[in-house]
Amino acid sequence: MNTPIQRLPLLIALLASAASAGFAAPAAAAQKARHVIIIGVDGLSPDGLMKADTPVLRDMMKRGSWSLHARGVMPTTSGANWASMINGAGPEQHGVTSNDWKVGEFNFPTAVAGSGGFFPSIFQVLTDQKPDWEVGSVYEWKGFGNLYDHRFVDYDAHGKDEDDTATLAVDYIKAKRPQFLFVHLDLVDHAGHAHGHGTPPYYASVAKADQLIGRIRQATVDAGIAGETVILVSSDHGGVGKGHGGESLAELEIPWIAYGEAIKPDLQLDLPINTFDTAATAAWLLDAKIPYAWLGRPVTLAVRGEKGPEQAYRSSSFYASPVIEPAGDGNAPAGGLFVNRPATLTLRNPNAVGEIRYTLDNTIPTTGSSLYAGPVEITRNTIVRATLFVSGQPASVPATGYFRILDLKGAETRGVTYRTYLLPEGPVRLPDFSRLEPATSGIAHELTTDGLTLPRGDSVAVAFDGYLHIATAGAYNFALASDDGSKLYIDGKLVVDNDGDHGVIMANGGTTLQPGKHAIRVEWFNGGGGAWLGAYFEGPGVPRQFIDPNRLTPR
Repeated sequence: MNTPIQRLPLLIALLASAASAGFAAPAAAAQKARHVIIIGVDGLSPDGLMKADTPVLRDMMKRGSWSLHARGVMPTTSGANWASMINGAGPEQHGVTSNDWKVGEFNFPTAVAGSGGFFPSIFQVLTDQKPDWEVGSVYEWKGFGNLYDHRFVDYDAHGKDEDDTATLAVDYIKAKRPQFLFVHLDLVDHAGHAHGHGTPPYYASVAKADQLIGRIRQATVDAGIAGETVILVSSDHGGVGKGHGGESLAELEIPWIAYGEAIKPDLQLDLPINTFDTAATAAWLLDAKIPYAWLGRPVTLAVRGEKGPEQAYRSSSFYASPVIEPAGDGNAPAGGLFVNRPATLTLRNPNAVGEIRYTLDNTIPTTGSSLYAGPVEITRNTIVRATLFVSGQPASVPATGYFRILDLKGAETRGVTYRTYLLPEGPVRLPDFSRLEPATSGIAHELTTDGLTLPRGDSVAVAFDGYLHIATAGAYNFALASDDGSKLYIDGKLVVDNDGDHGVIMANGGTTLQPGKHAIRVEWFNGGGGAWLGAYFEGPGVPRQFIDPNRLTPR
């Protein structure tokens, strides 16, 4: 829906809101740009930008300043990260911790009182200080509209799809030549959830986003404001498999591009950039005072004539991690389940330099660890860790693979019973399973959706029931990684609660167990989009790993 909204810039209200937020001193430097446009591409990873057909973005990088190692915030969900980008601060300050957040419905209040219960956004900051300016917001994801007070934008438009969103932005730029505009595109995130990050459909969606960004850039030319405009392009998160929300670098790192006549050309920014620096950069470029409540700092190094900050510490630089094969499918980790047969481990270096060292006991590889020289046979449950070394130093984040060797030759039946359920459209929490009839049922080797045949992809739930056999008494920790929600029970007691509508995130819980068999139940649902479940445990003599399928029997 396209809904223009007229601001009510009452002087008293503006002065009150500005005073409550507080502004940093000294005053901002002279105005560097007369117009700033932020284009946020949901789910765009640095990998996607560099591997897809992106001539527009590459041209903007060539003629502008950029980083492929900017970072979002934790959790790596859309709501928390878009809120951080427009609010110049993290979730601890603005209070948005999930996609379910709405003003008045939160776990904790904002750190400072903006207008209407919102943290002071870039929209409010500019309107408070420049009440006669034209400020707009055009967004594709409906949830983006929950993150700010709409009274502080002159034009508020929700596009029905990516093409409509781009058209609304283009028409608005030509008609109004706004001083500030935020544009949100959602197509890349859709492709990531539907097909997986790093897949051909994902890269195709990035290529289309590149074309749409080209249309928006051209609109500044057509409007006669290109020479006075700075365009900032970034994202909220990357992804792993078909999801995001976890703690991996692939989910946390985002691209950050500054483009325009005021921007230094062909400059790779070697300094830490966070998503909340985007709002601070926009405010600084437009000569607006940055609120003291914001944590963001303007990326001054990107601007012509500016030296940027002095840095005692340089940005960390890592190569891509070794690839463990068999690689995981979707969100599943590398390794996999092998029934009545050994596995073959291979390691691949995606970089042009370095050597791979690995371990088979879950320890972090060192210079004394095994040097990879060829395939390795795995005959028992094994946690593989592999790191790239360059010039004798670790140069990548360790890669991890979980190899499970299941022996079905014994007398006892292995596995767990599973039952699938069809849910009403768009669930956001686990259902009351006692009120539902199963759609299908069977025996699964593991507590995961990997390899499980579901009656449909969305609005579906699964309940797993079985026994977990414990050999050694002690404290055990369990974890569920899931998209969407999940819960784990031991002997009828809730141990892990990871419920809710979210990407792949992990939740933990612990309990003390005695030797013997213990009833285990795992519940999971998917409302829509990406879907996955994996169950882990650790305890005496057992490092964290997928729950051992050799310890599971059905009930």
